Order: sequence, then structure tokens, then C-alpha cells
Amino acid sequence: MPTVSQEVLREAGRVMLGYAASFFFAIVMQLSAKIRAVQKFKKDKAAGTTKEKFNRYTSDTMLAGDRSVGNFIEWQGLFLVLFWTNVLVAGAQDVWLGWVYVGSRFLYPILAQLGGIKQGGPMPLIFLATVPGYYVLFHYTYLIYRTVFN
Repeated sequence: MPTVSQEVLREAGRVMLGYAASFFFAIVMQLSAKIRAVQKFKKDKAAGTTKEKFNRYTSDTMLAGDRSVGNFIEWQGLFLVLFWTNVLVAGAQDVWLGWVYVGSRFLYPILAQLGGIKQGGPMPLIFLATVPGYYVLFHYTYLIYRTVFN
């Protein structure tokens, strides 16, 4: 098994701090979306344009906030396993790509709120965040596979 330098471990730790910050960012964006959705609902209710009760599942704003957190959680296990397996088993190759993944996690809630996620499903805009993240996951998978099966 390859040895990992202290500097590489420190960089991996910095990536993890960035990753944690991106999760907090997604939570803040979700809360912001809820506040905006409720304010819009109250305004519509006061204007008489709706008689419905507030329903988070019919609001594109709420959906974008919820999907930002949900998508993060759905992919976190795979990213963490691949990132740390790459660092500890595959010789810490391309650790810098962890920052690309972190950047994609920060970008996702922003693009979701700008219309990348709607009731009808994902819009092409959201792929600006998801495609780089998928690339990182596939690349780490390849590096690990190449290391453990050679």
C-alpha cells in the first residue's frame, strides 16, 4: 500500500472542510428557499390569488431547496468512499479533483434556484453542476480500479 505524505493528508483535510461547508451552504439555501416560498404564498393568499394551504411540494422554489440537500445526501456516501479510498489506497492521485467536486456541490443549489430544478424535472442548467461532479466520481473509481487490480 502506498504511503501518503502529511501534506497530502492536510490537503485532503482541507477538501473535507470545503465539503462540509458546501453541505452547510445547501442547508442555508434550503432555508432561504422555504422563507421565500412561504412569503410568496402569504402574499398570494392576501391577494386572494390562492385558496390552497401552503404545500412545499407544489413550489418550484421549495423543490429546488429540498433537492439541493437531497441530492447532496444521495451522493455523499459515494464521494466520501471514493475520495478517501483514492487517498489511502490508490496513492492520493488527483486529490485536487476533490475541490472540483466541492465546487460542484456549491454550484448545485445556486443553479437549482435559478431554474435548474423544477416540478417537471431537472433542466439542462443543473448539468453544469452535476456533470463535473460525476466526472470526479468516475475518475476516482478508475484510479482505484487501476490500483487495486494491477
